[in-house]
Amino acid sequence: MQAIVINAFGGPEQLVLQEVPRPEPGPDEVLIRVEAAGIGPWDIKVRESLVGERQFPFILGWESAGIIEQVGADVRDFAVGDAVYCYVREVGHYAEYIAVPAKLVARRPRTLDAAHAAAIPVSGITAHQAITEDLKLQAGETVLITAAAGGTGTFAVQIAASLGAHVIASASARNHAYLRELGAHEVIDYALSDVVEAVHTAHPLGVDAVLDCRGGEGVISNLSALRAGGRMAFITEAPEFLPSRGISAHMVIGRPDAQRLAVLAHMVDEKQLAVHLERAFPLAQAREAHELVETGHVRGKVVLTLA
Repeated sequence: MQAIVINAFGGPEQLVLQEVPRPEPGPDEVLIRVEAAGIGPWDIKVRESLVGERQFPFILGWESAGIIEQVGADVRDFAVGDAVYCYVREVGHYAEYIAVPAKLVARRPRTLDAAHAAAIPVSGITAHQAITEDLKLQAGETVLITAAAGGTGTFAVQIAASLGAHVIASASARNHAYLRELGAHEVIDYALSDVVEAVHTAHPLGVDAVLDCRGGEGVISNLSALRAGGRMAFITEAPEFLPSRGISAHMVIGRPDAQRLAVLAHMVDEKQLAVHLERAFPLAQAREAHELVETGHVRGKVVLTLA
């Protein structure tokens, strides 16, 4: 089968289309014919050797959507022909076929094509976990979401709004109308305003929660946007800091979770969650896709298509 592999760590030029052996599913696995694979910042870090050790040739990708081609002897919940999606780190998804544990697979939204479904797993799970579990956001609370137009931010805005929270989103001006359509009540242009100052102008006591999707030094400054006893979650590594005023803060590491994928699929089919693709590239153009993601200005997600 064909797959996008790297034979050495480095830049996008390391991504090559190569013939590799087709995997065989184990007793508790399913073989999926991949129709589309999502791309995110995590793939850039793996390619650059910032996340873990790898043996070459190595296939990139943590998420995909496709059709079940074969089921293992012990699999009972799926059948050949099922349209599914998944988030699994141990296999590379930039490939024509993947063999993955059935327990990590879910039926994808009925109302989406494979390209849009492949954009959900990692970012959708991370956003849902951050909002509902890590921040435990409640109806009536106010939350600030930074880098809100990106993959995780896009889902987080919608999930928070669906819970009845008041959502403040920070993003560039070109994304303000987009974020309001997704449910943001206030939008701050981080290029023209100090985000924390803008928050305190409208909310003098601070907000209940912050989800930081940008990272860097901004994580520390955004603590000042919180009320006493507020909660912060961040999805990228941040400088060490000591929260005060009773504030809790921790890093969100989205866990592969088929049950969350099922919840997200239901939300999509009930029109509670929209999926935006910045662009879909054919598998052979993985290099160009990575270059776009590396700009840091993607609205929603970028995917590779194989069907």
